[in-house]
Amino acid sequence: MNNLTYLSAYFMILFFTACKNGPDSRQAEDTHSLTPAITLNLRSQEETVAGSGKWQEVHRKEDWNPKQTAIIVTDMWDRHWCDPSTERVVELAPVMNETIATARDLGMLIVHAPSGTMDNYKDTPQRKAAADAKYHEAPEGFDLQQWCYLDPGKEANLPIDDSDGGCDKPCANGEPCLEEEVWTSQIAAIKIENGDYITDNGQEVYNIIMDKGIDNLIIMGVHLNMCVLGRSFAIRQMSNLGKNVVLMRDMTDTMYNPEMSPYVSHFAGTELVVRHVERYWVPSILSTDITGKPAFKFKEDKTDI
Repeated sequence: MNNLTYLSAYFMILFFTACKNGPDSRQAEDTHSLTPAITLNLRSQEETVAGSGKWQEVHRKEDWNPKQTAIIVTDMWDRHWCDPSTERVVELAPVMNETIATARDLGMLIVHAPSGTMDNYKDTPQRKAAADAKYHEAPEGFDLQQWCYLDPGKEANLPIDDSDGGCDKPCANGEPCLEEEVWTSQIAAIKIENGDYITDNGQEVYNIIMDKGIDNLIIMGVHLNMCVLGRSFAIRQMSNLGKNVVLMRDMTDTMYNPEMSPYVSHFAGTELVVRHVERYWVPSILSTDITGKPAFKFKEDKTDI
């Protein structure tokens, strides 16, 4: 074989190698792998000995790809039937909005879920995008439209008694607040931007996350002992579906009245429910992991988080 033949063979090899590993194959790579991961500091509770009823706090780190992560903002309404709850939402919402904005900039998907207010958003592109998401059938045995009640097969009773509705103070008129649907939308302090979704439907949330390849979910909003656990798109449902779920524990609140068992402060009651979630359902994180800023605390909260 002469030199010319050797050169021809050499360039032929280079040509085929370039075709195999060149721009076309790079474009076919999963772009998710090119997104810098964020490190989350997960807190959970583990039983020291099975059946002992004694628990210890466990911390671990996980790296999550923002492009494979969604935030679900649960029932951050413009008004609540319980005036103190409304006041705490007003206090929490601006900080939550900053957290969401940072997450959005990192590439996370944002799902706004102000239940019972969809008529207010029916003509918005974010609502239409959620309604029009490609249908994905749920695994057998899952009803993605229904409330997920306490599951005695997986969890103990809640550590607080919320049977009185959980309103911790009288309303502005000095009388007990009356339970009624007074909300009309998500609180305006939480901005809904292009590319976000609006839905209060578990099937639609499932459609969105399956269509977008979302495996990781961060749940925030109110109220932890009720909607954040029980909604068709919230912690119990998504955990049972096998999604990688965490609670953002400084971006939540409970409906708990200190005059009910276990007779602790409102915020201590919230911490008890957070630890219940960490024991039986999912770990929790702080907004610090996304924002780099100190965790949020309500001005009246004197507990540790």
